[in-house]
Amino acid sequence: MWKGIRWVAVMGALAASGLAALAPSAGAAITPAISLDQSAGKAAGSTANLGVDLTFSPSPAGTTDSPDHMTLNLPPGLLANASIDGGSCLTTADLNDSACEVGSGVVTAYAYGTIPIPTNVTFDLVPPPSPGDLAGLAVNSSGTQVGATADIKVRPSGDPNGVGVTIQFVLPNSLDGVPISIHEISSTFDGLRYPTTCPSTPQTFGVAVDSYADSTVKSVSAPLAVTGCSALPYSPTFAVTATRDSNDRQVKIVTNVTQSASEAPSRSVALALPYAQLQPSIAGLQRLCLNLASGTCTPVGSVTASSPLYPKALTGQAYLTGSVTSLTLTLVFPPPFPLTLVGSVNLVSNVTTFTGLPDIPLTSLQVALDGGANGLFATLCHNPSGTASATLTDQNGDKTVTAPANFTIAGCPTSSGTTSGGGGGGGTQVGASKASGLASGHPSLSFRVTVAKGAAKLRALTVGLPRGLKVIAHRAGHKLTIRGVRVRGAAVKSLALSHGKLVIRLRRAVSSATVTLSGAALAESARLRSQAARHKLKHLALTVIAENAKGRRTTIHVRVTHLGL
Repeated sequence: MWKGIRWVAVMGALAASGLAALAPSAGAAITPAISLDQSAGKAAGSTANLGVDLTFSPSPAGTTDSPDHMTLNLPPGLLANASIDGGSCLTTADLNDSACEVGSGVVTAYAYGTIPIPTNVTFDLVPPPSPGDLAGLAVNSSGTQVGATADIKVRPSGDPNGVGVTIQFVLPNSLDGVPISIHEISSTFDGLRYPTTCPSTPQTFGVAVDSYADSTVKSVSAPLAVTGCSALPYSPTFAVTATRDSNDRQVKIVTNVTQSASEAPSRSVALALPYAQLQPSIAGLQRLCLNLASGTCTPVGSVTASSPLYPKALTGQAYLTGSVTSLTLTLVFPPPFPLTLVGSVNLVSNVTTFTGLPDIPLTSLQVALDGGANGLFATLCHNPSGTASATLTDQNGDKTVTAPANFTIAGCPTSSGTTSGGGGGGGTQVGASKASGLASGHPSLSFRVTVAKGAAKLRALTVGLPRGLKVIAHRAGHKLTIRGVRVRGAAVKSLALSHGKLVIRLRRAVSSATVTLSGAALAESARLRSQAARHKLKHLALTVIAENAKGRRTTIHVRVTHLGL
C-alpha cells in the first residue's frame, strides 16, 4: 500500500542521514485531537462539504507509535448520500472512477518515525464490507486502496450517541515492511446532509482511537455548528386507505405520511383514526408480543420508508407490543437501518403516537396493518366514510402540522358498491341490505335504493338475486303473478321476470325506495339453506340495476352481510 508514492524520497533521506533514523526512540501512546472546518456552510438540512482534521501526538520525531482502530462518530442527522451514481457504488467498487468519490485529503505519515510521507488520497464509497453495513469507505491513492475498507454503519435506536453514522477504520503501521506512524489525517467529506436540529449546546463530531502500542481507547470531539433550523419548510401530508375483509368485520389499514426531500423530518407523529368507522378489535390481542427479543412474535403488519439518501426502499415489520393495559405498536427495521420505532396506543382516543423519530429525511413512511381474523381494527360499516388525522412535529420542535385524511372503507356492504354501465348513474346507491330466515327455509331479503340530491329519480329496478335464491312466479292462464314483493316509498306499476331477474316498474319516479321480498316471493335451494344452518354462509351477492327517469341505467353490486344467522 502507498507503493511507490514516496519510496524514492524515503530511500534518499535514509541514505543522506547515514541510516541514523533507523534507531528511533521508544514508541509512545498517541493523543488524538480533532478540529472541524465548516466554512462551506452550516445551514440546517443543507448539503455542504465538511473539513475534518485529525492529529495524533506526540509529533513526530522519535515516535513510532501509530493509530490502530479509529472510529468516527458523526452526530445524529449528519448523513452521507448513499444514493450517488444511482446507488451503484454500493454494488461495485471502481477506484479509478471518480463517480463514487465522497471526499479527499492528505494523510501524513513518518517512516521510522522521522521521514515524512505526505500522501494525497480520496475517499470512495464502495460496497459494504460486512453484512448489515450501510456501505464501505475506501482510502484511495491514485487507484490503489490504502488499508482495509472502513465500515460505515448506522447506529441503532437506543445507542448512547443517538441514531447516526459511524465509520470504523483499521489503519496500517507499515509500508512494504517499513514501519510508519500516521500523525495527521486532514480530510474534506463532500456533500454531507446537515442535521435539522439547532440545540443550544451543539452536537459533536467525535473520534475514538487506540494505538499499536496502547490498546486504551481515547476519545475527543468537536462541536458541529448548525444554523437556520426554523427556516426549513415543513408541510407533511397524510393519507389513509381501509379495506374490510370479505369474510368478517376486520379491516386492513394503510397509513402514509409523505414529505418533500427538502423538508425537515418529523420528530413525532400522532395518528388518529375515527372511532365511528374503525374500532380496535379484541381479536388483535391474539398477536400481542410480550417479548420482541424472543424472535417468536407474529407481525401485525409491515412498514415501508423511502429516503433520498438511500437507493432503495427500507422495509420492516410492525408488532403489537407492551401489555394489555399499556399497548404499543413497534416498527422494526433490519440493518442497514436498525431502527426500532415505538408508538404508544391510546384505545380511548384511538390514537397511536410515535416520539423520538431519528433525523433522517423520509419522503414516505407507510404503515400497513393487516386485516384477517386477528386484525387490529374492525368496522360495523354503519358509516363507511370518515376523516383520520396525523399531528406531526418537526425535528427542531418549533413547527406542528395537523394533516387530515378523508377515506371510505372499501368492501362495506352498505356503501354504494361497484357501479358499472349506464353512462352516469347520478349518484345511485344501495344500502341497508339484509336477509333473514335462510336457515329455516323461509328466506326474506330487503334493501334500500336512493339517488343523490338533484339527480334524476328512479323509475324502475331490476333485481338479480343471490345464488341459491329465485323468485316464485304463479301462472294463471297467460297471466304471471308474483306475490310477496313490497316497495315502501313508491307505488308499483308492474312486476315481471326477465331472464330470471325481477323487474319492478314504478308508477311515479321517486328519490328512494325500500324493496322487501318475503318468503312468499322467494324459493331457496337446499344447499343455501344448509350453508346458513351450519353458519358457513358469510355473505350474499346481490345485483341491482337502477333505471332513472331519463332512461339511464346504473348497475350496482352489493355484498349482503347482515344475514340474521
